[in-house]
Amino acid sequence: MPTTTATDGSTVVYESHGEGPPLLLIPGLGFGPWAWFKQVPALSRRFRVLTFDLRSPRDPEHGVAELARDAAVLLERSGVGRAHVLGTSLGGFVAQELALRRPDLVDGLVLVSTSYGGRGDARMSPRTLAAMFGVGSFSPRGAARKGLKAATSGAYRSRFPGEFEEIVSTRLARSPSPFSYLQQARAGAAFDASPRVRNISAPTLVIHGAEDRYVPVANAVALARAIPNAKLRILDDAGHLVFIERAEEFNEEVASFLLGYEEPAASGDRGRSAQGGTLPGWVRSLRRVPGRVARKLRDRLSG
Repeated sequence: MPTTTATDGSTVVYESHGEGPPLLLIPGLGFGPWAWFKQVPALSRRFRVLTFDLRSPRDPEHGVAELARDAAVLLERSGVGRAHVLGTSLGGFVAQELALRRPDLVDGLVLVSTSYGGRGDARMSPRTLAAMFGVGSFSPRGAARKGLKAATSGAYRSRFPGEFEEIVSTRLARSPSPFSYLQQARAGAAFDASPRVRNISAPTLVIHGAEDRYVPVANAVALARAIPNAKLRILDDAGHLVFIERAEEFNEEVASFLLGYEEPAASGDRGRSAQGGTLPGWVRSLRRVPGRVARKLRDRLSG
């Protein structure tokens, strides 16, 4: 596999699949290229898909900026240059930072299951936070399963119980070291782009699962409102791992947006979209979202 050198001198291994407009996929906390097992086969038919692992940042206070510089170096030294960029969760932070620092490298931007960070975002509940770190589990597998259960919807686990258990096994086998995980988590906690996201110039699609407990859906609404002309897409029956749970719809949304065309929605589609500040009737779903941001959004959107 090809490699490049990160800004700290470490080696970054990346993979390239398919041909077409380049698309860089940036994973979330604790995940790696393996997480895109439903994206690479589908999207590589239309794009040159690049995947890589996020490293452990040396300075967590500025860790997201470090990781964004790594992504920029990868694009430049691999000869790719300008590309579409998709990031999920922590990877969404990195994608935002890259779009802000190096707009010359970002063509289209897709932000998945993420927020703009800072103290103003809607936070996960203490119970979900405990599940994320496997609190109360008696084995590594139990901890991984508990965290991934909180990251997915009940509908997904009912439809694909075998696949869910395979993801638990893969996450357990390919998890980063505890130190790396902690450094990435600290970098995410320190990130705050709330005063800057209005400066993102790339065409932007925000995709979120309606049942995301890690990053409540109110964050997607706030993020899409803050980025000029961003398009918002909420997919039902999906949690934080919407790109796995609703992969077919997710992949089509991404491809359609980045290739600059819209296809008619399939019959029975359960997704919901909004653009240009007009938000339809799913505002009532915010009633179950806790936090100050959610309350403000409910008041504003219902008024």
